[in-house]
Amino acid sequence: MDKPLTKWYCDVCGQQIDDVERGYVIWKTTNESKWHGFKIIHQTKCDPDDYNMSLALHDFLGESGLTILLSQLSIGPIKKRKGQKPRCRIADMDEFVDFVRRVQTPFYEEARRYFSNHDLLEKYSDANEVFPYLPEQLEEIIKHYGERH
Repeated sequence: MDKPLTKWYCDVCGQQIDDVERGYVIWKTTNESKWHGFKIIHQTKCDPDDYNMSLALHDFLGESGLTILLSQLSIGPIKKRKGQKPRCRIADMDEFVDFVRRVQTPFYEEARRYFSNHDLLEKYSDANEVFPYLPEQLEEIIKHYGERH
């Protein structure tokens, strides 16, 4: 089992990114400046040509990373009080939440590799939207379903 929030899996080559400094996040923007198509990749080695936005993976980690992520959902109370119009830069909320979990929730990145497992889907079919994504549940998913692969 990987130490949480220290290793990721490249969305281009599928190989592990074992050094945060070698990881990069890329995404696209719509004509309305909405973000979508988030991918975690090996920097330089796995750069696709059709992505126009990027930041280092480490920029999305920890408390500062969470601040950056939340700023894409809301301008915040200070700018709102100064009269700026509210906005959300995210085109697909489910896709964005999956990305946020990958960089903020312990064990999520490794556990998500097993989310298509039929037995896992059956086990969690009656669960609410929180339970399967709690770190302790994600750790159990890795222990139970990861050993089978």
